[in-house]
Amino acid sequence: MSLTDHSQAATGLTAAAVDGSWTLDPGASSVEFTARHFFFLPVTGSLPVRSGSAVYRGGLRQLEAEVDAAGFGTGNPNRDKAVRGPGFLDADRFPSIRFTGERLTTGGPWQVTGLIEVKGRSVPLTFTVDTEACAVSPDGARAVVHATAELDRHACGVSAMRPLVGPRLRLRITAAFVRTAE
Repeated sequence: MSLTDHSQAATGLTAAAVDGSWTLDPGASSVEFTARHFFFLPVTGSLPVRSGSAVYRGGLRQLEAEVDAAGFGTGNPNRDKAVRGPGFLDADRFPSIRFTGERLTTGGPWQVTGLIEVKGRSVPLTFTVDTEACAVSPDGARAVVHATAELDRHACGVSAMRPLVGPRLRLRITAAFVRTAE
């Protein structure tokens, strides 16, 4: 059963509903971002999701996700090539961007805190989970999590074009998970 099959209602995101091991479904997951060009014009784009997994057993035990830096795309081929190059992501040398979750806080808004690794540099990052928009399929086999974060690109060593490109990226994550048999 999928989350789009409305014959049975999906349940909300609760700690009990997500207890277990999960594998990220890259084809159903997305990482989108918005940055500021000339400090006020929004530029949106995406990065393809490669892989990921999570284990929750009464608390977050493990969370890993990887995206493809070489797949950076905004719809502008010249800009995309420049951002994939050495001045920004240096995707030839650092083909992956990884997030490792270290803690899930559920009192109040859910927050996932961990480290994001960009260009070999790890920096702290906290995602806020939109629990209202998240769901677990009625059979408990699939879950979709929506989260947002703000990333300081300069802290990650992505500091090219400081006068033209704003320092912060707004990240929007849709993570579709499939429960793993244990």
